[in-house]
Formats: sequence, C-alpha cells, structure tokens
Amino acid sequence: MRVIVLLFLFWVFTFGTPQPKNTPSMFDATIMQIEEEKYLGNKVADVEFTREDGKRQKLYDLIKGKPTALILAYFTCDSACPLIVKSALEATKGLGKDANLLVLSFDKEDTLEDIKRFKAQLGVENPKWTFGIMKEDQIQKLTQSLGYRFFYSRQDRVFVHPNVVIFIAPDGKIVRYLYGISPKERDFRIALAEAETFRITKNTIVDVAYMVCYRYDPNTGKYGLNPAIIFAFGGAMLASLTLLHAIVRKKKEVKT
Repeated sequence: MRVIVLLFLFWVFTFGTPQPKNTPSMFDATIMQIEEEKYLGNKVADVEFTREDGKRQKLYDLIKGKPTALILAYFTCDSACPLIVKSALEATKGLGKDANLLVLSFDKEDTLEDIKRFKAQLGVENPKWTFGIMKEDQIQKLTQSLGYRFFYSRQDRVFVHPNVVIFIAPDGKIVRYLYGISPKERDFRIALAEAETFRITKNTIVDVAYMVCYRYDPNTGKYGLNPAIIFAFGGAMLASLTLLHAIVRKKKEVKT
C-alpha cells in the first residue's frame, strides 16, 4: 500500500502539476512562498504599465505619496485570480481612505481586451481600482523586486502563483504581504494604515483602532484578534465588575 501511495505522489508532482515556462523541471512547491524577510522594507521597482484606458503610466507616478494595495494576477485566469480580485473590489467599496488600488497582470500575453473580459466576469464594479498590463521586461523587473515568482504550464494553460495583496508605503517601500483569496475590508484598512507608517489623520483614526485590536500573524498571513487586547479587556471587565460589586455591597451595608 505504501508503495502505491509513493508512486501516486511521484506521478502527481512529476506530471500532474504545472511546469516552469520553457524549463522542463519538476514543480517547486516553494513557489507559493515569498521570502518576506528579504523584501519587506525594500522599494518596489518603478515599472511602466498600460492602463485599461490605453494610457501608459509609471508606478511611482501613480503612488504619489499615497499607500498602495497591489494585486498581481492574469486576466485569462478562471480560478483564483477572479476570486481574489472580486473580494478586493467588494472589500474596498466603502473604503474612504485616499489610497491607490491596483491590479497588474504578470502575463505578457494579456491585452486590454482581456482586462475588459476579466472585469465583466467579476460581476462587481469599483472605480477606485486601476487595472493594467505590462511588457515582459517590466513584469520581470516588478516581480523580482517583490520576490514574487510564478510557473506556467503550456499544456494546461494555467499559472501557479501566490495569491497575495501587496501593500506599499507612500515612499515605495514594501510593508505587507496579505495572503488568501478573500481579503476583507478590515484587512485592507489595517494594512493601508500600516503602509501610511501609522500617520494619524481624519481617515485613519478608525484604522489605528483596528490595528490596536488586531495583529498580523506571519504564520497564517492574516490578521486576528490581538490576545493582549483580549486579556486586557477581560481584566478591565473583571476590575469593573469587582468595583461594581463593592459599591453595591457598601450601599447595602449603609442601608442596614
């Protein structure tokens, strides 16, 4: 039985997974992991891309001192890419923060028509988001600066890539990788506030409150309730109940 299982696993990893483009080698599962320690704090490459309206733009001209949320995807995808982008569009509908929200394709064969078809299949519109395509040299430049790698299978016509939203500070530095295909509004608020380097403004007071209550877990790539806040809240509640009990007891003693 063990031999059969081993043979099956060998077949899956050898023939059943996408192979690198133009390179006949075995699929490397580490492709899904970004070596964050090497890239956090580094500046993202100032690449040029073509917007969905056909205009060319440099990334840093778009940033212009604002926090930026970047999703890398490809517009002929019919699996994970539409899911993560759709979730991001929905999550940021009510976002009042002045930020850049950007989806760029890492597929050199994507076209402006592919953007239109991709957006049409999502079933949700959000004018706050910008979509764009890049030439091959710009794709390599951007993905290398982010530590973002991907494989392509010509036979299956699919890319294997990390599902991640990358948050960039107003000065172009990489500040957060948020993994998963269903980012929430809370996640965007926290990460964009982090990208602003905790600058408190009218639009980020709520975000700072979120950051106090939630913390980023690098093991899961998500935000969760901060245990310290939970224990602190529990302690405060216990102290309040103790004080209330003491007051009520004292009033009863005074009456008697």
